[in-house]
Amino acid sequence: MNQVRRKSSFWRLAGPLLAYLGIQWVVQTLAQTVISFPYIMRAYMDAIQSGTRDLSEIYMNALEPAVEAMLKYQVEIMGISSLCTLVLTGILFGRDRKKEKAAGIAPGKKAPLYSYWKILLFGIAGCIAATCLMVMAQAAFSDAQYEQTAQVMYSAGFPMQILVLGIVVPVAEELMFRGILFKRFRETQGFWYSALCSSLLFCLMHTNMTQMIYTFLLGLMLSYLYEKYNSFRAPLFLHIVVNCASVIFTAAGVFTWLGTDPMRMAGASIGGAFICSAVFVLIQRMEGPKEKETPPDKPDPLDMFR
Repeated sequence: MNQVRRKSSFWRLAGPLLAYLGIQWVVQTLAQTVISFPYIMRAYMDAIQSGTRDLSEIYMNALEPAVEAMLKYQVEIMGISSLCTLVLTGILFGRDRKKEKAAGIAPGKKAPLYSYWKILLFGIAGCIAATCLMVMAQAAFSDAQYEQTAQVMYSAGFPMQILVLGIVVPVAEELMFRGILFKRFRETQGFWYSALCSSLLFCLMHTNMTQMIYTFLLGLMLSYLYEKYNSFRAPLFLHIVVNCASVIFTAAGVFTWLGTDPMRMAGASIGGAFICSAVFVLIQRMEGPKEKETPPDKPDPLDMFR
């Protein structure tokens, strides 16, 4: 825990999250209005020419093509709304780090850059294993909402997918849920309480059960990396690697190729899980950040293998 004191324990967490959601809602609403406006006007002009004055009929005529257009540009809308939240989260993130410094909290030792290869390997293997497991699970219970979401997300062009889904969205989400919420939970609570709460809020931002389970587990790992590497770059790097790997493997047909053979998919799941487990042990063996009050011989509480 760091000991930054704040006036309100509720608004220090709820305030940033509500503002983050509010910005996204406003931007998405404006974008959808701009996209649907030409279709509404076209339907209105057609109605005038045909002598129809029923507003409900005009709306219904414009609804279907407008919704199709909004779905077509959903990734772009998501990217714009995420970019708009960076102003808020960037300012709050910077202020929080300044408050920690003013409170006399030592920044701690950061993990060296060469150790980030473990995160890269974990992200790639984890992406393959998690995707295969989700596909195998859907053989027993189909998540139609997840399939619809995936279809919309991967309908944009490849460069836009990499830019938005692979970079912009991870930066926006990590600033909010790890850089601000997780760190603010850690001001008064232990690691696991902070990781669980911030990961729960993170998973609730998604709209289907498959993604909620996936993002909750991912959120725990992202929080762990933040704590272990003592740097915001660690969870951000993993989030970018996982999202970019998903986009690249989907576009390259890797998941389609794995899905054509159940044994191939099972092997990818087991192999990816094994690699993730091995890398996770290596990460736990790393020397974690040391606080001033912690005796030098005290074992790392994040290392369950010592």
